[in-house]
Order: sequence, then C-alpha cells, then structure tokens
Amino acid sequence: MKQLLKKYCASLGLDYVGIAPPGPYEQLADILQKRIDRGHCIEFDEQDLQKRIQPQLTMADVQSVIVCLFPYYIGSRQRANLSKYTYSQDYHILIKEMLGQINSYLRSLIPGFHGQAYADTGPLADRYLAYLAGLGFYGINSCLINDQYGSYFFIGYLLNNHPFAPDTPLSRVCLQCGRCKNACPGQIILGDFTIDPRRCKSYLTQKKTALSPDEIAIVGKTDLVFGCDVCQDVCPHNQNIAVTPLSEFQADILPAINQDELALLSNKQFRHRYGNRAFSWRGKQVLLRNLSITANHMRE
Repeated sequence: MKQLLKKYCASLGLDYVGIAPPGPYEQLADILQKRIDRGHCIEFDEQDLQKRIQPQLTMADVQSVIVCLFPYYIGSRQRANLSKYTYSQDYHILIKEMLGQINSYLRSLIPGFHGQAYADTGPLADRYLAYLAGLGFYGINSCLINDQYGSYFFIGYLLNNHPFAPDTPLSRVCLQCGRCKNACPGQIILGDFTIDPRRCKSYLTQKKTALSPDEIAIVGKTDLVFGCDVCQDVCPHNQNIAVTPLSEFQADILPAINQDELALLSNKQFRHRYGNRAFSWRGKQVLLRNLSITANHMRE
C-alpha cells in the first residue's frame, strides 16, 4: 500500500513523500521546551505544547502521518519585493487540494480510511514531521533541506488511520558554513540549530502591532516587504537546485506589489485582487507600512 501511495503521489508531481510515526514526539518536546524557556516564541506558535507532540490530540485514531514536500522554487525575479514562497497563488489552497486528492485516492483503496490534511496551519511541527519521514536534514537556520530542492519547499501532511510503516530520518545536517548566520538581517541564527524568531525579518513583515525603531531597521535592510529569503539565498545547499515540477507553483506569478497602486485600493478591492495570495492574509495596511519602510531606507 505504501508503494501505491508513493506511485500515486508521483503522478501528481510529488516525488518526495514519506511516513512519520504517530508520536508522541518526546525529542521534539525537549526542543520546544528549551525554546519556551529561552523566550524564543511568537504568537503564531501553537501554545499547547502537548498538541505539538501528540497527533492523537488532533486525530484520536491516527496511526501514521503522510508527509509530502511541495517544491516552489522557480528562480529569482528582478525587482521582486515579495518572498519567493508568495510568487504563486496561496500555497495553503494548492496543498490542501493535492492532499485532498491523496485522501480520496486512499479512501478508494482502503476500507474505512480517513485522514485530516494540514498545510502549515496545523498544530504539529511540519519540519519535524518531514525530518522524521526522511525527507530532509536540518540547517542551522532551522530550515529543513532536501538535496534536490534545497529548502525551497512547503510541507503538507495527512494524519490518517492506516498503519503505514514509518521511514527513517537522515543522519546528517547542513555544512554549518555560517553564511546564513552572518547574512541574517535580524541576526537571529544562534549557530546551534536554533533561532530567536522575534527579530526575524519574515516575522516582522507579518507583525500587526507597531514596530520598534530596531524592528523597522531590520525590515528596511532588504527590499522585500513580505517574508525574507536572505538565509536561504546565501545557503550553499540552495545553489543549482531543481526548479519545481509542479505547474501550480509556476503559474500566475506575482513577484512584486506597488505602493501607489495598493494605496488606491479599498479593503474590498484588495481582497478581490489579492485574496488568493499568501501575502494577503495580514491585510493592506501591514503591506503599506512595510512598503513605506523599505522605500524610506532605500532613500537613506
């Protein structure tokens, strides 16, 4: 059944699919507790530690976790001011659709099969699941790295009630060259495979509350007004990687937004035009704030 699953996923263009065990993930609990003790948490994190390490609290009869990589890299674009992961339509929508297809396929094969699909917004630590499923190894910037696609991929997972045999994690890590640590705008990479996300530029561009002068300076260090690609762009594991084979991430590309055009849109017009984009969820005002910050820093 596992081979049939992987063959079907390959027909969808998903060539990296693995199985993570159903937990609980005690090693992850130790990692997360150390992060909490250090105060390295942000409001986007799931607050219930047990939900992060026990899939059974999300799906009571879970017996395995199907984990898929969704590569999105299409190369850099000139004059881009959006992170590469937002170039296409909202990945949450696209991944949920493909995971739904996998779920339907397995329901047609396995009596009583059912699953719950998540794309970035679930309670579990998706990178840790992908690591357990043997799909990549960790970088010191906390990204998971795959030999073919580098770290430019999304992770989707399907909690399910079939006992697929788990895969084996890779016993390696990144080169630890330090390029990401040195280049990081917020200097959040601590060198021990942990980060302090509170000064991460990607996080700050999504932060709704007012930014401090120090945070404004971090956002202004590069042109991107949503997200940050610096630690990935300088990573040697991301050089000469493959472009995504998924047509969904190659179509309807939007690498930049314009401050003057955005300012003229009503909130309703903004949602109509950009509601299917991953950068739109924080709303127009946050983007206008970030555009203003980067424009001011470019003039300095």
